[in-house]
Amino acid sequence: MKRIRYTLSLLMFVLLTHVLFTRADEPKPAENPPKEIANSIGMKLMLIPAGEFMMGGQESAEELVKAFAAYNRKADYFKDEYPSHRVRITKEFYIGKYEVTVGDFRRFVEDTGYKTQAEKDGEGGWGYNQQTGRCEGRKPQFNWLNTGFKQTDDHPVVNVTWNDAVAFCQWLSRKEGKTYRLPTEAQWEYACRAQSATRYNNGDDPAGLAAAANTLDAKGRTTFPHVQEITILPGENTKFTVPVGGKKPNKFGLFDMHGNVWEWCTDWYGADYYSKSPADDPAGPESGDRRVRRGGGWDSFPIWARASFRNWNTPQSRCLNLGFRVVREE
Repeated sequence: MKRIRYTLSLLMFVLLTHVLFTRADEPKPAENPPKEIANSIGMKLMLIPAGEFMMGGQESAEELVKAFAAYNRKADYFKDEYPSHRVRITKEFYIGKYEVTVGDFRRFVEDTGYKTQAEKDGEGGWGYNQQTGRCEGRKPQFNWLNTGFKQTDDHPVVNVTWNDAVAFCQWLSRKEGKTYRLPTEAQWEYACRAQSATRYNNGDDPAGLAAAANTLDAKGRTTFPHVQEITILPGENTKFTVPVGGKKPNKFGLFDMHGNVWEWCTDWYGADYYSKSPADDPAGPESGDRRVRRGGGWDSFPIWARASFRNWNTPQSRCLNLGFRVVREE
């Protein structure tokens, strides 16, 4: 009996030792990353899950021509939104909950002494002339600090070029020890749509866009000169930029993906890129002379604020309606 008890005790000891050491050696299951984070300068970012979506126009160009007949556009105007194609975002990523603000950009400038291209090249940027009621530029007196209309630290920064936006991301990467960059065009549209397949992330109706976006009224004027030369007519309720986060967010918790300011993407623009785009994590053409911008601005009508609408500027462009949003790689 003693031998049996001894043997059982030894077996129990061996089993217990095995369990304890095995548990100690086994890697702990990874914790789910937080859905929202804040970095050291207070910028908030939302976690966007990996997934698939149909990128590009969800309705035919002919249907868009009919839906926005007042704009007198032909089907060819929308051709770079096609073909609609399936895209896989293979890795989750964080993206700015809000557009980069004047306050965010100020921190960058104060920390580095950075001068924007509008300040360095002598050409300046665009600004609103209150005496003429017109947006004018380029003029040396206008830049990210002087737009001619009121902006607080909570407004989206404007008059920044693609190069300025990249410089901000590089500074933030060094400061945070994480890689920050502009979103790819595919990441931008995926984040904007937030699992929707409609013109806007809150539906198809242009009249309903106002709940989610700071844009011109759908019933307003449909023709005027170059968008930056728009004259503010007496009695028109044009608010320019508004503080970020004032409208309703999409299902990913992102604000102002439509309207307020156009947002730079990292991609070169390719009018026919969709016809040869890879399915996984497309990053645009390898070269080009213009960079993609998305989402529409405060002076855009709903036709231009659609989730699938594509636009572009040279990397040196600076506008009153153009800013950016950042991505943090995980």
